[in-house]
Amino acid sequence: MELSTKFDAKAIESQVREYIKTIDLEKQIFASDEREKIRFIEGPPTMNGIPHAGHLRGRVIKDLWYRFNTLQGKKIIFNGGWDTQGLPVELQVEKELGVTGGKSVAIREFGIERIVSECKKVVGKFNKTWVEVDGMLGMSFNHEKAYWTFRDEFIEREWQVLKKAYENNILEEDFTVIAYCPSCQTSLSHAEVNQGYEEVKDPSLYYKVKLVNEDVFLIVWTTMPFTLVTDAMVGLQPKEDYAYVKVENETWIIGKTRLEEFMADVKIEKYEIEKTVKGSEFEGKKYIHPLLDLIPELKEISKLDNYHVAVSETFVDASTGSGLVHLSPANGEEDIKIANRRKVKIFSPIDDEVKFTEKAGKYQGMFVRDADRPIVEDLKECNALVKIGKIKHKYPLCWRSHHPIVWLARRGWFYKLDRLENKAIDAAESVEYFFEQPKNRFLGIIKERHPWCISRERIWGCPLPVWNCEDCGEKNWFFTRKDIINSADKLPDGPNFELHRPWIDKITIKCKKCNSVNTKREEYVLDTWHNSGSAPYSSLTDEEYTNEIPAPFFTEGIDQTRGWAYTLLIENVILNNTATPPYKAFLFQGHVLDDKGGKMSKSKGNVLDGAELLQKYPVDLIRFYFMWKASPIEPLSFSTDELMSRPYQVINTLFNLHLYFQQNSKYDNFDQTNTVEWAKQNDLLTPPDIWLLSKLQKLIQILTEKNESCKFHEGAKAIDEFIINNLSQIYIPITRGELWDEDEEKKNRRLSIYAVLSKVLKTLDILIHPLCPFTSEYLYQSTFNGKQSILLDKWPTYQEDLVNEEIEESFDIMKDVVSVSSAARMKGKLKRRWPLNEAQICVKKGQKNKLESLSELLQSQLNVEKVAIIETEKESGLEQILELKQLGLPVKGIAELERKRIGPKAKQLMGKLVSTFNETNPDEIISSLQKEGKYDFNLDGEIISLDSEDFIIDFDASENFAVAKRDNYTVIISTSRNKEMMAKGLVKDIARRLQTLRKERGYTPTDVLDVASILELDEESLEMMKEKSDEIAFLVRVKQVNFTESCKEYKEDDIDGQKIRISVE
Repeated sequence: MELSTKFDAKAIESQVREYIKTIDLEKQIFASDEREKIRFIEGPPTMNGIPHAGHLRGRVIKDLWYRFNTLQGKKIIFNGGWDTQGLPVELQVEKELGVTGGKSVAIREFGIERIVSECKKVVGKFNKTWVEVDGMLGMSFNHEKAYWTFRDEFIEREWQVLKKAYENNILEEDFTVIAYCPSCQTSLSHAEVNQGYEEVKDPSLYYKVKLVNEDVFLIVWTTMPFTLVTDAMVGLQPKEDYAYVKVENETWIIGKTRLEEFMADVKIEKYEIEKTVKGSEFEGKKYIHPLLDLIPELKEISKLDNYHVAVSETFVDASTGSGLVHLSPANGEEDIKIANRRKVKIFSPIDDEVKFTEKAGKYQGMFVRDADRPIVEDLKECNALVKIGKIKHKYPLCWRSHHPIVWLARRGWFYKLDRLENKAIDAAESVEYFFEQPKNRFLGIIKERHPWCISRERIWGCPLPVWNCEDCGEKNWFFTRKDIINSADKLPDGPNFELHRPWIDKITIKCKKCNSVNTKREEYVLDTWHNSGSAPYSSLTDEEYTNEIPAPFFTEGIDQTRGWAYTLLIENVILNNTATPPYKAFLFQGHVLDDKGGKMSKSKGNVLDGAELLQKYPVDLIRFYFMWKASPIEPLSFSTDELMSRPYQVINTLFNLHLYFQQNSKYDNFDQTNTVEWAKQNDLLTPPDIWLLSKLQKLIQILTEKNESCKFHEGAKAIDEFIINNLSQIYIPITRGELWDEDEEKKNRRLSIYAVLSKVLKTLDILIHPLCPFTSEYLYQSTFNGKQSILLDKWPTYQEDLVNEEIEESFDIMKDVVSVSSAARMKGKLKRRWPLNEAQICVKKGQKNKLESLSELLQSQLNVEKVAIIETEKESGLEQILELKQLGLPVKGIAELERKRIGPKAKQLMGKLVSTFNETNPDEIISSLQKEGKYDFNLDGEIISLDSEDFIIDFDASENFAVAKRDNYTVIISTSRNKEMMAKGLVKDIARRLQTLRKERGYTPTDVLDVASILELDEESLEMMKEKSDEIAFLVRVKQVNFTESCKEYKEDDIDGQKIRISVE
């Protein structure tokens, strides 16, 4: 590759992509026997959509980890992976088929086989885009060896996790209340439910039920009126006092804690408490459900002794509603536990579409939430309605459809995680998470040990390999294709049947218990999270799994604390029946937000399409920006304006530094034999070289540590700081003059600068490579005689012999002083290019000698004729101004009143005091404070004495000087300028403009041109420049400078508002 004269990021990307195709990089990496082999398991993206900016951030982190570890000498099996089954893909298919009525309508209209076929098409379509985007992004994944979760070989190995759970009594069928999405028509796990809560408005219903043996009414509260259809009990808190309250002609029973608020809520002012009774005393009392005549089946069940009774239960919260809640075992997790414990019948007349069945009487055919209003009206009709209102509360939505979840009593298969004891917790605690916040959140989730519902009433997924015997009720489990074939009675599609529905549904087997062939597979598929969560085992062979899992590092989005990270760990613990995580470290990534910090969503139109982003903007900028902008665990507000500012400056500057090095070093025939070691041995290194090389070692140390600890943002900021602030803005300007000095006797010095630049730039290429693979590969190949790919090189190591703490400290002090000096120039309205007469620098004790060691350099950086360095001890206030005056520095005192302190002293004379103070010379006050320790104000004969703490004492520069201070540094500069100094400043200004014009016209720094022409200077400036023409010629590398129109083409420019024209030829 040849280094271009202009930075064109998109051209670089294309060139590098083509180049990488010509070398088998993975083969060369794996050819080494010295490298340690490790494996990365990709957190598979779901193939139901295209990549967006959030996906890109996560993939950049993965690729950064891969490239960093490869440079550190690892050979990493870095295969891709695709999550291809489950609800997300099915919903996309329904959308593309135009199905609006959900799963049952889709099956009715298209059939299972067509749906499965369409799922495969959708997966293939989106996968093509993902692979293209990965190529654009520079991902190192081997997609030819990627795992696909829908493939039969993956499914069959996933079944082994089920087998272990079955053998160890973790897997169990249960009839219990499960979160269910009406839109997706499937059960959800507890982890899925916790992925999304939103604030919703629900009914707040108070209704009354009469006790059978007493003329009193229980006042009951619920936010889901439809659950009155499945009502079985009313719960009371055992320890709560419940009041018998006389309201007009009725007696109501209400919890005493909420009584006043409740009465205010229902707007009843007149009521009388007759007595109070503990909640425990209501145990077993029967009540009359008000809607029995409308629900005949419920009326029949209500005749049971333990149905429609009051129960005393500790979970009842007496501080909400009326202090009484109705219990619906078919729709509440706690409710069904109580019902099972009390052996209460579960009445659940609700179908898969979450509509009431014929058993629900009047409400048959209604979607349950649509029945809320009719039920409230029916309560009103039978005089059981107390009040209906609205309540705002957080309620879970389905993670895929965003439809409010309904809790239904259903049969399903569960992992009973409490039976793992502490194995999952111990496994999770052994993992490195890099940051405390996600670690604590994840451990909290693992410790919940909530049963995991793994079965789904869907089509496209890993089938549950269990056949139910219709004759004896035996559950026949098979965990391999071979076992199914061996036990099969009918194999309609032969022994090579596909493991998906509908083909596996057609198989009948012989019951293991009774030999009946009247068997049917239970039409469940596994939770899609179970599918991807088995990847460390299902995507590998037994040998690979044994040798390579736990893998060293996994990473996914922060939302995966309840998703992939969770299922990975649980399944690996189940598989091994030990506290063994599948990963040694897990990094959770923050989400990508829009530029205003808002969540990206299609409805808002603010989603950044991954492919479009990568086509429009330089890929390396995007990669660098993702890491530079924020900590990997924090949300990142993505701004394309910000992307094209500082990140662009960093990478563009790096490119131009290589160009500067190459163009200049070629002029002196520099080659790689002139190394830093050679320069060091020949005593050719100067303090700037030593400082830069020492800083480079610190950068290597920082980057290594930050990449290992996943603080990528801190590493990116360190590279930014080094390239811009250290190399470009300090080292290059300092050494440029030496490179342009063509004295042959100084050639070795020039070669030593090239040696430093060569080492620094090559090191920077490798350090920035994990962030910017295209630019770094291009610069490495076009500038250095290195490996066939930068990725075959080695990560730089910290060289102690190149570290010089003393020179680093001296330079750091100098950098701070120059920065403070710039602030003083701004105050004095003096441009950086204008030479000044003197600078007086105050530093703290022990810093003078360190700064004086760089006196010539300091003078040049400050652009002054002379420098004085003074050590001071006092940092502020009266003591500081007195010390500065004693040292003879050109400063004057400033005094302000500390008004909060003087208020009690001045009292009603405050106005006169302030007026008198404003007319008093600050130096007079400071002198008195020094001598007397106070200053007396005579206010019409009344003396008010103020001490030093009553003033805020500061200082400013005397006339013809400007001052600035920061931390322990004070810099005072002279503001007067003479003609010679003005001429020097103007020379620099004009030379800089001519150098820029040289670059614009494509000349290299080493080209010696014929002429530089400067026109339309004012008379005074022209006279000064004529005297300095030789100096300008040297700085701009031209044979002569003239001030007459002698060139073909001129450029208009501006110096301090004066229009000029310039040219070089």
